[in-house]
Amino acid sequence: MGFFLVLISLVLIIKGVMMIMSPKKVVKFADDILKAKNLRAWGVLPLVIGILLLFSASASAIAWLIVLLGLAEIAKSVYIFLTPLAKIRSHWWFNLSDNGHRALGILVLILGVIIFISRI
Repeated sequence: MGFFLVLISLVLIIKGVMMIMSPKKVVKFADDILKAKNLRAWGVLPLVIGILLLFSASASAIAWLIVLLGLAEIAKSVYIFLTPLAKIRSHWWFNLSDNGHRALGILVLILGVIIFISRI
């Protein structure tokens, strides 16, 4: 399961860099996903990622962080399944300034690097 941690860390690093470099494109991409007809199908992806993170926690030196990320992904999937689409579209994340998105991108980038170097 160490390979999955490498994969997730690389995805987080790329996501963080994209949020830092072009936050408007990232927000537009997320908005385009929300315009999909079957949004509930997108809720399955965080559920699968969360379960895989829980299973791969033993392959990391900071297993507690991986478990927390897995539980957060499962909570995200429950949020997507239960929340009406209009409320998801009005989330505060879409109304952040560019600098706010860049700050979140820095946090995501740091998280990705921490997960990458923490695998055993």
